[in-house]
Amino acid sequence: MSYPRFVVDTNKILAAILRPGRVRRLLFNLPAILITPPEAWTEAEEHAEELAARKGIPRKELHILPEEIRREVIVEAKPAEPYIGTAREIAEKFDPDDWPFIALALQYAAPVWTNDGRIIENALRTGKYRAVDTRGMEMLLEEKEWREVEEHLRKRYSRI
Repeated sequence: MSYPRFVVDTNKILAAILRPGRVRRLLFNLPAILITPPEAWTEAEEHAEELAARKGIPRKELHILPEEIRREVIVEAKPAEPYIGTAREIAEKFDPDDWPFIALALQYAAPVWTNDGRIIENALRTGKYRAVDTRGMEMLLEEKEWREVEEHLRKRYSRI
């Protein structure tokens, strides 16, 4: 049995760390391979405590869950050299810091799971990689056709 792959953006990691909702449930129960670059963990660590403080989440909860997610749920992968240049060129148009996610999306032919509208909108506009929000990811897991997922994403994110 093969599993679909998704590249997990930092905002999904933070969502899972900060609240026991839909994203956390999905992360721990998905029949999929979840991949993220080392930069996602660095960024999550930089912002988790500040975001938790704003939401009134006890600090001790922050140190257990990220390690559990890192150890049991998400595979950490460094982008391979052939994809880095292309990913940097693509990300330069909207957020240069997002290149590792795009590189992994290209490398593994996997959509980026994010709610970052810039990543999704650029993917729709250029067609060079795929990106989905949580509903789009669920649709793919429900074996919906890509055109249905893309229609959902265009309605929600496209300004073109």
